[in-house]
Amino acid sequence: MILINKYEPILSVDDAFLQCVNEQIELAKIFEFIDLPDSIRSIEKMNSKILRNYYANALDQNLLDVKTVKYLVNKNLRASNMAERAVEQFQKAETFIDEQLHENLSISFLYQLQRILIDDLHQNKNEVNLFSANTIKLREKLGLEAEIELENVFDFLNNDQEFHPIVQSWILHFRIMSLPLFSEAKSKFAILLQNFWLKKHQMDMFGLLCLPHEIYINKQAYDQIVINAIQGDENSLNEQIGFGLQLQQAQLGRLKELFKSYFRKQVDFEKLNPRQKNIMNYVFERGYKLKEIDDSVLNKRQKLIMYIVQHRGFISTKELVNEFDCNRKTIQRDFQLLLDLGLVKSIGAGAGLRYCINLQEKGNPALEQYQASFVQQNANLTQLNEDEL
Repeated sequence: MILINKYEPILSVDDAFLQCVNEQIELAKIFEFIDLPDSIRSIEKMNSKILRNYYANALDQNLLDVKTVKYLVNKNLRASNMAERAVEQFQKAETFIDEQLHENLSISFLYQLQRILIDDLHQNKNEVNLFSANTIKLREKLGLEAEIELENVFDFLNNDQEFHPIVQSWILHFRIMSLPLFSEAKSKFAILLQNFWLKKHQMDMFGLLCLPHEIYINKQAYDQIVINAIQGDENSLNEQIGFGLQLQQAQLGRLKELFKSYFRKQVDFEKLNPRQKNIMNYVFERGYKLKEIDDSVLNKRQKLIMYIVQHRGFISTKELVNEFDCNRKTIQRDFQLLLDLGLVKSIGAGAGLRYCINLQEKGNPALEQYQASFVQQNANLTQLNEDEL
C-alpha cells in the first residue's frame, strides 16, 4: 500500500493553493454571471479543445500549424500522414475520457489510452507492405515496477479525501512523467489523465482549461522539474505542485481576459464614458455576488433591479416604473433598501436623480452572513495575516 505522507506537499504551497482555488471558484461564478450565449460557449469550448490538441502534440515533438489541427479536429481535413493522424488519435482519446468520467483511474484505463494513442496510430494498413518502414508496431507492456507504482498512485488518488482535485491532478501529472511508461507519447498520457481527473471533479472550467499551453511556454522550467522528479529529488513533490499551481493561475488569467472581452462586448464598453467604464469593470469582478444574496435580503424584483443597474450603468426610478409596470413608490422603496445596504448610490437630484452601483466594497455588514463560504474564509485569512503583522 502507498504511504499517504509520500504525497504530502510541504506547507509552503498552501497560500498559493488557496489563492489558486479561490481564483478558479470566482472565475467559474463570473463565467456563469456574464451568461454567454450557448453558441459562444460552444465556440470557445471547441477552441480550447483545438489548442489542447495542438500543444499536446507540440510537447510530443509533433509540430503542426494550428490551422491544420483546427481542420483535423473539425473534420474538415482528412489525415494524410502520421503527424496528422496523431492529432486525430488525441481527439479520440479526449472523447474516450469524456465517456469514462464515472470510472476510477486504473491500469486498464491507461492501457485503453495506449491503444488509442499508440496502437491505433500505427495500425494503418494502407501504409504497411514488405518494403515499408511503417510496419505494425507491437504493443508494449508496462514494466512490473512501473505498474506497481502506478497502481499505488491510482489507489491513492481514487481514495484520497484530503487534497483538492487541482493538487491531486498535478501529483498525477508529474508522477506519470517521472515513471518509465511506453516508448512514446508520455506527455500526452500525463495531459489526458490530468484533464480526466479535473473533468471528473468539475474543475476543468467547463472544458475551457488548456494547461498544455502553459506547459509549452514554460517548457524549460517544466523539463527541469520532470528531471528532478525522475531523479527522486527530496523536495520534488513540493516543487511540482507549486509549479503546477503557477501554470494553473496563468491559464485562469488568460480565461479571465477572454471572459472580460465578451462581457465588454455585451455592455458596449467602448461607447461608455470613464465613470461608466469604472462601473462595468466593477460589475465584471463582483456582479456574481448578487446571486449569493439570500432571498430574505433581496427579493427577485430587487435583484433584477440590480442586474439592470449593472448592465445599463445608471437608471432612474421612472425608467424602472415603466420597466416593471408598477407603482413609483414600490420602486422608491426598493431603491431605499438598496441604498441602506450600500449596493447602490444616488447621483443628482430631482428630475435628474439616477442610481448606479456603489463601488465601495466594504461596509455592508448586513450582507456578510450571505457571502459565499470561500469569501468569508479568505476575509478571515486576510485578517489573521494583518493581525500577525
